[in-house]
Amino acid sequence: MEKINTNYFLEAEGLILGYHKAAPISQQPIYFKIPFQSVTALVGLNGSGKTTLIKSLIGESVLIDGSLKCFSHSIQSLSERDLSGLIAFVPQEPVYPSNLKVKHFLELAFLPQSHLFGKLPSIESTDCSILLNSLNLIHLLNKTLNAISSGERQRIFLAFAMLRKAPLIVLDEPTNHLDIQASRGFWKSLMHAKSTRPMEILISTHDLNFVEKECDWVLALKNGNLFFSGPKSVFFSEKWDEKMISTEG
Repeated sequence: MEKINTNYFLEAEGLILGYHKAAPISQQPIYFKIPFQSVTALVGLNGSGKTTLIKSLIGESVLIDGSLKCFSHSIQSLSERDLSGLIAFVPQEPVYPSNLKVKHFLELAFLPQSHLFGKLPSIESTDCSILLNSLNLIHLLNKTLNAISSGERQRIFLAFAMLRKAPLIVLDEPTNHLDIQASRGFWKSLMHAKSTRPMEILISTHDLNFVEKECDWVLALKNGNLFFSGPKSVFFSEKWDEKMISTEG
């Protein structure tokens, strides 16, 4: 697919989200545009529709009406293969083969780029070392996934997504099950890894401290409806009721 240059990498027009047409979760159509070179936060209380919006991005059948474009391509019209080439997704609770070594798990990220029955590239190659160093993963490569901490596993799932070299990384509450120290380590690693190559990042999160410090753009949901889309500076200048946007504190 040829990438078409516009001012926005993600555009939503008239989205109605839901799992059944008769009972949409969004009562008002959702419109937003996210500019290039953004770290975008998707915020809102549990049940506000964040995960459903993310599901619409990764091609799941939750889009009742409207259009969603990623890098000027209609998500609804893309094949699963083409969509996976645009968006790499890190779910809140990834499923993983617990007894597999980290290096062998990460090498599976190359499968979409490899010929059938072809040998997968080595994760220990020079080409991968910059990313793995940025995420502090080199020392974990020979350990199994069940022998490391939750915070280390989340960094590995992030590395897996980044190794696919999709231009957009989407993360669904990646620090939800981590303690404060592990969460800080994950955010630090994410921003360090971002500096290694150009990419867009969309993150669903309750961590408003991270949003205020590192994000550029904010989408805020309540009861399935979008009530804010814009620059971080504008979002934090508004006097929102904290109960609308965060479960923390």
